[in-house]
Amino acid sequence: MATIRELAQYVGVSIATVSKVLNNQTGVSKETELLVLDAAKKLNYRPNLNARHLKTGTSKTLGIIAEDLTVFNTPDIIDGIGVCCESRSFHYILGNLRFDKLFGHESGNADQKNRLVLDMMDQMLSKQVDGIIYIGCHSHALTILSRNESTRFVCAYCYSEDPSIPAVIFDDREAAKKVTNLLLAKGHTKIGVVAGVKDSFHTNNRLFGIQESLYEHSVPYNPHFICYADWTRDQGYQCAAELLERGATAIFAMNDLMAMGVLDYCNQHGIEVGRDVALIGFDNREISSVCRPSLSTVALPLFEIGHTAASILLDMIENKEKTHPSRILLDCAIIERESTGFHSSLHQV
Repeated sequence: MATIRELAQYVGVSIATVSKVLNNQTGVSKETELLVLDAAKKLNYRPNLNARHLKTGTSKTLGIIAEDLTVFNTPDIIDGIGVCCESRSFHYILGNLRFDKLFGHESGNADQKNRLVLDMMDQMLSKQVDGIIYIGCHSHALTILSRNESTRFVCAYCYSEDPSIPAVIFDDREAAKKVTNLLLAKGHTKIGVVAGVKDSFHTNNRLFGIQESLYEHSVPYNPHFICYADWTRDQGYQCAAELLERGATAIFAMNDLMAMGVLDYCNQHGIEVGRDVALIGFDNREISSVCRPSLSTVALPLFEIGHTAASILLDMIENKEKTHPSRILLDCAIIERESTGFHSSLHQV
């Protein structure tokens, strides 16, 4: 593998000229540029990124710490980060904490999780990354991250308790409010809710949105129409039995897996979803469009979360004079399908 000096000798130009061509700088004729690029290809030239870092003070590389790559939200967020990095000539290194595989939905194990995060941060920083994007499995507060002069952080799908660290998440509360508005507009006032676990950021924000919508429409809030579950399909099935027995004519499940459990119960008990009861989920998982009836749901701006987080971090690295709020809320979209009684359509919320 050739060095930049060997490239210069091969073409018969100065090292400075080769450097300009390889770094897309001006001041070199088109003919010379083509000669250098052709030589780089023939001699199998690869840039020395460590040397470039020492010279420029930047590695042009981001670190991504994902709580778990297997959780549905993470791949699209990483895709958004990757597209942003590519557009601005940056690379990224990816680390996977495997939290969901190791701990599931458990809220404990804080010390063990913090040790894993710190170990991963050390690995990233040893590779001279210019900044780190931390991707959560779900929206929750991080106590382990802290901003300092040498390390730049941005949170995606979670947030830091340090207000100086930007966080990019989606607007749970507004999305749930719009879902409730939709069901009320269809004439439903007895809206059952298959909620997530009680201590979840998502659960509480979505309940606030539901209550806000009901209040604005002068519909009393009835806690008997709330059934707490653990985000699983089986729990959705159990909650469906309770909510329908209490007289719910519409059900809002706080994720698509629990909505599938509601659909299972209805199908087994001769209840036609979309006619006898309206049903809407959350997350727009792949199964929502292929089940029968197809499931109305809320689509999350996952790609946009990743792209926005990367854009903010790159602005920080490149010292661009831009100010960003400490917490950025992105809009979701309601996708209405057969389960709420209408054909497919898209509504921004």
